[in-house]
Amino acid sequence: MSLPDKSTSEISPLIREFLDKYQAFLAEKAPSETIPKIHVDEISSAIASFYEKIRNVVAYREEHLLRKGAIERVFKRRLFVRGDNQNFAELLIQDIIRVGHLPNDTIPETKIKETQKIIDKYVFLMDKAKESSRSNRREIIDWLIKIGTCEIEEKLDPPFKDNNLAALMYQILHERLVIQRGQISDEIKNTQLFINIQRALLRVDDSQLDYRLLKFLNPSWTELNPETFPQIADKLFFYKKEIKRHLKNPLGPLFFQLCNQYNTIFYLISDIISNSRNNEEMDAAFEKSELFEKTIKNNYGKRYETERGKLTRLAFLSVVSFFITKVAVAFGLEIPLDKYIVDQFSWFNVMISIIVPPLLMLIIVLTIRMPSEKNLKLVIEESKAVVYGDKAKNYVFKLPIKKSWLGLAIVQIFSLIMFFVTFGGLTKLLLTFDFSIASIVIFLFFISLVAATGTKAYNRSRELSLEKEKGSIFTFLIDLFAMPLIAVGKWGASALSKFNFIILIFDLLIEVPLQIFFIFLENLRGFIKSQKDDIY
Repeated sequence: MSLPDKSTSEISPLIREFLDKYQAFLAEKAPSETIPKIHVDEISSAIASFYEKIRNVVAYREEHLLRKGAIERVFKRRLFVRGDNQNFAELLIQDIIRVGHLPNDTIPETKIKETQKIIDKYVFLMDKAKESSRSNRREIIDWLIKIGTCEIEEKLDPPFKDNNLAALMYQILHERLVIQRGQISDEIKNTQLFINIQRALLRVDDSQLDYRLLKFLNPSWTELNPETFPQIADKLFFYKKEIKRHLKNPLGPLFFQLCNQYNTIFYLISDIISNSRNNEEMDAAFEKSELFEKTIKNNYGKRYETERGKLTRLAFLSVVSFFITKVAVAFGLEIPLDKYIVDQFSWFNVMISIIVPPLLMLIIVLTIRMPSEKNLKLVIEESKAVVYGDKAKNYVFKLPIKKSWLGLAIVQIFSLIMFFVTFGGLTKLLLTFDFSIASIVIFLFFISLVAATGTKAYNRSRELSLEKEKGSIFTFLIDLFAMPLIAVGKWGASALSKFNFIILIFDLLIEVPLQIFFIFLENLRGFIKSQKDDIY
């Protein structure tokens, strides 16, 4: 009788189910050569792709949000110039392929009809919203454009792997979550887990979160038929209000901390299945504990280097973006104000104003450090706790201790004092260099944007870390004075995302003429090809 293999461990049923689903997905994903694919002209695609890369430097977005941003831009433009809507989906998909966010000759033509159904739904809902007498109907229309963009993107490239990874994390945390210091309702627990797994694991933006939460609360949203559109249109304001209620829940930040602490484990599980050459190798990596530990180490090292590379790109693109934007603001607003209105112009001050924000961003990023070597041991232990049923652990969620109104009032007053100390001190410093009031306001605004972006970069560097962060008096003092800047920068970044005049210039003066040129070029290329084909 043979002895059992001690290196083999029993994996959790949830992990087994996850692997089975992924393997079934891979089997179904194999492309069919018989289905016609959407094609765009290669020359126009090369030009459009080059333009898109330049645009993305100016309007920096994280890599996983670039395609969604492009779809939203094209969706808005096509809505503005739409006629009878018949070719809306085909033209939109061609635009996205042309700029390089979807590969040429791989998207089935069947996606055109499927995408057109989505567009018809949102066009109907937007038209109904326009007829509403509500004062916030414009807000609802903008919201529909954003969630419509997300649905179109998921139709063109379904995020099967991301959705199933998020579902796995949800099931594991939900099953092992222990609430301390009180109780919360199942609705709050379920919804907040869903929201903050999307945020911590998949790094969704606001519109993606709105769309996925809408589907979570209304699972039939993507399967609506035209007969139900009028009833749905009447509920739009209610849906948006419900989503806002869940997103504003005060327990949200605590759930995010919990999800963000353990997202590394699920990243590595995803990496293992992605890097496996076949199903047998994938199964062995999880079922054999020694091989699992070795595989975790290898994938952790690769992801460590990937995250460090992303941080480097974030630093470079942020510095470039800040520099370009600051130069544009200086010559378009700051210099004219100082020179012709307040009569307080100085090239020295202009150079300080242009150089300091990107230089400060560079310094912040250079001081950020990736996790230490101790982190790997913690990652291995936590990974085994997730994957193997016999090593399961509970995830403790402590409800916050209710603070007295006096304590909250003291904190608010102190925060207000620090706001005046930070901004007052910087203003006084700039006045000694004879900065005008207008230049001071612009300078402080950009410094705040840098502080918020630097904080975001720091948080990104901690994504792989399971180590508890150690504080110090020095970091505490920096945080104390930086928090007012970070708060203003967060608000400013949100405002700029809605109105960025540099991007408006790109869209109006460059992109629209480019689209007309692409249509002309493709028609010309088609005409030349037909003429050549007629010669035998």
